[in-house]
Amino acid sequence: MRQFSRLKYLLIFGLSIYLMLFTRMKLAQAFYPPNILQAQVQIAGTDINGTLFLTQRENEAVRIRGKIQGNPTKLTPGLHGLHIHAVGVCEPDANPPYSTTGGHFDPGPFSSETPVEANHPYHLGDLPNLEVDQQGRAKYDAITSRITLSEGPVNVFDGNGSAIIIHLLPDQQKANGTGADAGGGRIACGVIS
Repeated sequence: MRQFSRLKYLLIFGLSIYLMLFTRMKLAQAFYPPNILQAQVQIAGTDINGTLFLTQRENEAVRIRGKIQGNPTKLTPGLHGLHIHAVGVCEPDANPPYSTTGGHFDPGPFSSETPVEANHPYHLGDLPNLEVDQQGRAKYDAITSRITLSEGPVNVFDGNGSAIIIHLLPDQQKANGTGADAGGGRIACGVIS
């Protein structure tokens, strides 16, 4: 009888430990969301640098956030256009600078990456402006449902990659504008990786 009690005790103890570990594992899964996709962009330009992070949870929108800083004579206080461009090649010595990134990211059968005026501000790579303070610093935090980090037709990791460009001027975000209305010259660039 005593041996039966000991066996019963061990069985109940083992079952209790198993249930406790199983419950902890399920709780941990609730706190760590599955399938988080991430990308990083190292922004560089003349006296301009920073890092942006792109994050996507499963099939949700992509959040872009990070910090950019620069000499205020180069990254002037105020608004600057910030866009995802179609090609992941940042060449500051190109003529004009960073023109190797192509037009705004806008894949698809009815897309129009260039000239920029053709589909602006409806390109998939069109994003809110970057706001720079008096010291040449900026924090960026935007959400877009126009792109994805996961497989699909609007994935920024297509055959030739993608880049983020910071423009000299603000993006006026209006249709039928000029290249200057969409941000003008390119002053900094980073490949999405």
